[in-house]
Amino acid sequence: MNKLTRFRYFMTGLFIMTISILMLIFPDLGYVLALLILGFYQLIKGFQQLIYFFSMGIHMVGGKIILYRALITIDLGIFTLSIHGIGQRYIMIYFIFYFIFAGIILIFRAVEARKLESGAFRVKLVRGGIDIAVALVCLCNNNSEDVMLSILCFGLIYVAMTYIYTSFRKSAIIYIP
Repeated sequence: MNKLTRFRYFMTGLFIMTISILMLIFPDLGYVLALLILGFYQLIKGFQQLIYFFSMGIHMVGGKIILYRALITIDLGIFTLSIHGIGQRYIMIYFIFYFIFAGIILIFRAVEARKLESGAFRVKLVRGGIDIAVALVCLCNNNSEDVMLSILCFGLIYVAMTYIYTSFRKSAIIYIP
């Protein structure tokens, strides 16, 4: 991992932690702010993948997967930006499903990393499990929006800490003679 990637992980962790603290202190502003940031992040990521597809991915084997992923990410970003006017309970349900999906993806990536005998699979596995656990605890407490928000914010703080931890973790350098 190069220095720019480490810096990006560290700043992402700080940013997520700031948003989650804002959501705890100012719930109404926090919901809107989190939706806007998540929506714009997904749009930017989707357009980056689309540019990558048309510049390099079109010539790669399996490049259509990059195109499909880009289109789904752009669609998800547009959907995220369009739901800010609905009630907070529905926004929480959206975040819960987002956490479940992210947790499942992290667990799959951890299993794949374990097959490749990578040492970083434990962090992904634990984070995926905690993401799913946070979402399930939120679902069990769906009668109180304040409790759901607190649980979700503490889950986001944990995600931010894993980003910060990843930015400081040493990575192996492979030399090819």
